[in-house]
Amino acid sequence: MERLLAWIRDHPQFAAVGFVLVVLTIVMTVLGISMQRAGLSLRPLIWFLGFFAIVGGPQAVMHLLDGYLQPRATAPDGTRAQPATAPETAGPATASRALSPVPWPVVFGPDADPTLIVDAKLGLAPVLGDATEARISYHARGDSALAARFDSAAAALTAQDKYGTFFAFAQASGSDADGWTARRHQGQGEWVHVVAAGPELYAWTSATRETVLAARARALGPISAAVAQAAPAGKGEAPELFSLRLTRRTGLMVAIVGLNLIAAVLWFFKGSAWSARIDGAAVALPADVSTLRTSLLGLNRPAVPTEVTTRPDGALEVSWRYGDARWFDLMRVHRLKRAHRLVLIFDEARRTVRVREYMSAFDASASPGTLRLEWKAVTGIQFFAFEKTRVLGAQLGSDGRPTGELSQGYTFNLQELKAPLIEAVTQAGWRWQPLTWNAPESLRWLTE
Repeated sequence: MERLLAWIRDHPQFAAVGFVLVVLTIVMTVLGISMQRAGLSLRPLIWFLGFFAIVGGPQAVMHLLDGYLQPRATAPDGTRAQPATAPETAGPATASRALSPVPWPVVFGPDADPTLIVDAKLGLAPVLGDATEARISYHARGDSALAARFDSAAAALTAQDKYGTFFAFAQASGSDADGWTARRHQGQGEWVHVVAAGPELYAWTSATRETVLAARARALGPISAAVAQAAPAGKGEAPELFSLRLTRRTGLMVAIVGLNLIAAVLWFFKGSAWSARIDGAAVALPADVSTLRTSLLGLNRPAVPTEVTTRPDGALEVSWRYGDARWFDLMRVHRLKRAHRLVLIFDEARRTVRVREYMSAFDASASPGTLRLEWKAVTGIQFFAFEKTRVLGAQLGSDGRPTGELSQGYTFNLQELKAPLIEAVTQAGWRWQPLTWNAPESLRWLTE
């Protein structure tokens, strides 16, 4: 587990992209199995995956390039440096006088807020798991100071090495005896100075190198040349992230975003139309528009609150009012209404029925002291929907009087309700074509 966590810390971009892909695979697999069992086409999933790839693909590639470049810092001599880890142990020649522990209030500083001093082991268990006690002090200006106590000086030095590995040091200078000054998160984070003083470990973080060295000097006394000397320019420093390079090239950035937006718009309209399209059956002579309209008008079903009407422009409107309940409970009156509507537009020249879809929901409740109203409407392509609801309470009729029932429920299966319409259209040799937007003739190349 520690190796996995270390890998995630060293490669956060790869971990994030991998996590998204795993979740996406699980969700798409579950939906795909459910849709196949229901006899539905898998085209909507293909459309969604394509749209997801267009929108998220470029961002994923950018993060993966950042993750590929970040651990490959180049040393001054041109050789490739190893991924950022804790610096190697200094030899005896670089060691200075042994440091002694100091009271922790000295480590935290005179301006430390007692309410911001917390247990450090909670978030730094991989580093401080062996500590007998560990506290970290946070400052309002963004700095922090850490103090931890171990059973031995050797354990404190081990924790010092773990600290460097955990936070992926870059631009490091110093020694194990005098402490290390470095930037965390492979050169992309704040500055830190970490040092072992006997069986204790101290670390100070801040936005600047000078601030952490000043905090170290205040707590432990004058610093040695090994600590004060900055790392050679570029040594251990991660190369500039690809995303940062790209943001500075405004023209290229605008071009990439523009092309991505065009691809997303095209796939959203054309892809959604393709995923919901059902071609007509191969018949010797497709039905004319008047015959098809008459067939659809004959689908009014008394057992279901379905209504098929003709609009002034010649289109047909199919409405389902599948949720219409009134009830009374706990001194509160409720009202619930659900409606789903299709508008069928006939194109006899192309033998196509274009379908626009509308959904609406209304919820209301009232009591002697309050009134709540909620209404929402949505338009677009709804590939599938199943809803089953039961409301509890004294049911009221359309005249507002109790019906004697204590509950009312409804079930809405969009596929079952659409099936007779789709069958009537396709068996007549016409194409069933849902749309997100019924574009004018000149723009139908975009939406169909």
